Amino acid sequence: MKKYIAILAVAILAFAGCNEARLDITQKGVLSTEDFYKTDADAEAALAAVYYDTFKNFAFMGEVTGYNQGPWFALNNYMADDIYMAGSGSDDCVTEREFHDFRYTNDNSVPLGGYTAFYRSIHKCNLLINNFEQANMVLTPKMKQYIAEARVMRAFDHLMLGIYWGTPPIVEEVLSGAARPVNSESQAAVMDWVAKQIDAALPDLTERADQNDRAGAVRITKGFANAVKGKALMWKGDYSGAKSALETVIKSGKYDLLPSEDMQKILHADGKASKESVFEFCFEFDPALVDYFANASRAGWNDHMTYNWRFENMSGGNITDPKIYNTGWGWINPTGKFAKDLIANDGMDSARRKAWIMTYDEYLYDIKWNSDGDNFTPGKTEAKAADKSRGLTNVGVYACEGYFNWKTVVHPLQDDRTATGEGNKNLSIMRYAEVLLLYAECCAQLGEKSGLGLECLNKIQNRAQSNYVSATLTLDDVKKEKQFELWLEGCRAADLIRWKDYATLETADSYVPTFRDKLAQGTSDKHEGYVDESGADFYKKNYPNLGFKKDKHVLLPFPKRETDLNPEIKQNPGWE
Repeated sequence: MKKYIAILAVAILAFAGCNEARLDITQKGVLSTEDFYKTDADAEAALAAVYYDTFKNFAFMGEVTGYNQGPWFALNNYMADDIYMAGSGSDDCVTEREFHDFRYTNDNSVPLGGYTAFYRSIHKCNLLINNFEQANMVLTPKMKQYIAEARVMRAFDHLMLGIYWGTPPIVEEVLSGAARPVNSESQAAVMDWVAKQIDAALPDLTERADQNDRAGAVRITKGFANAVKGKALMWKGDYSGAKSALETVIKSGKYDLLPSEDMQKILHADGKASKESVFEFCFEFDPALVDYFANASRAGWNDHMTYNWRFENMSGGNITDPKIYNTGWGWINPTGKFAKDLIANDGMDSARRKAWIMTYDEYLYDIKWNSDGDNFTPGKTEAKAADKSRGLTNVGVYACEGYFNWKTVVHPLQDDRTATGEGNKNLSIMRYAEVLLLYAECCAQLGEKSGLGLECLNKIQNRAQSNYVSATLTLDDVKKEKQFELWLEGCRAADLIRWKDYATLETADSYVPTFRDKLAQGTSDKHEGYVDESGADFYKKNYPNLGFKKDKHVLLPFPKRETDLNPEIKQNPGWE
């Protein structure tokens, strides 16, 4: 069976279509490598392994994390203050909930999954880099390009490790089983190393041809490399250096935001490899390859269930609307505060609000149900309001305030979902929107009130059709806009910690209500959603150590599995 590195729907890059033997590159120290790492084709196959293995481990790692989330999404989003970990109740998604409300231990599978995924990617990168650079051969332009792409991927892995663990070992060699790498000197040193690795790679990288170059969105280019450098220097606090790197991306003209009317395509199949994508891992769906266990990792095993709504409590079987996949486990709901803040800032009719969240009334009245027959028209009617076959069941929706995630759930019409959970969505790593907001923050941190930084911020706000457009550049406006625009895209918790804005993290899960409907409860003859707070203090009452603590949670613990094997690793403060 073939495993595909899918580069666009037509697989236009040469390494799309490598078979399993080509992807499972022989590991140095295990089997001989004398007959490999010699030609351009060998370098290309090794690079295919970097892309494939990184994507696979970011999207799915069941043997480490269990079977219900990809390490990339979970690590980057589950600590955020603007989501609820929901599911069926307090005894569901327990490990992830512990991570979300800062009750986790050093063997929690969410940080373990992320840590493992990054170092697995680094290993594949080092196989390519080491075996070609140490072979004393004359490197061809193609070899240099592929080495440079692997070098950027390795730098990005270290960037993420530095953000979350502070002083991870910098690994530049293919390690033997006896190796015991030590901590890096400091988080700043990690970010410096990342920036230098980018500088070393840049001369040999290709550049995206133009905004319509879809291949340039799904492979590592100069644009992504400079964005990684800018993010690393920002984390170090070098705002001038970060601004310079990010400005290179902006002034290249190779990227732009999708128009307002296309915001619902963001993070979905019909928006993949768009002009807004700085880098994403590409997944090409092939019905001939559908195998529930062997291939579901390509799209994220169970993503269609994990991030969709809790339809067993939402009369999902009565929905006939083709844009709704009417089953799911509902692990994530937006908090009421986030939803209300977004609506207050953008307005109910803004493109971003409609693309990001759906209200209970929209669910009730703007999608098609069985009882609508063939004459469905969106909008509230008396008949719909009294229809007991639509809306919530009497169980209600746990950890919810009447707002539902629409941004990242599977949209069947767009995402080509199949019965086994396969899909055609790509795995987004960085959008141009993040580059603009990183640049705007650099300018704000440097005290600039106008100029290109303000233009970048306004560009995001205007595309969102927001009611609020900044007249001057302030850090507070950048922070607010970054939360709204990059919700569920892996920035929120890490940003709050970097900014030392701990307050909302300190109260994580202190309030977890249930959303109900009076018609389903038998207390009204019409649908009327309401927030039931009767058990909202469950976690606060039962877990006295709930919430973020600045002497412990600024950095994640090095996983117990790692420190047990490698006593040279110095554990992070508060986790000793």
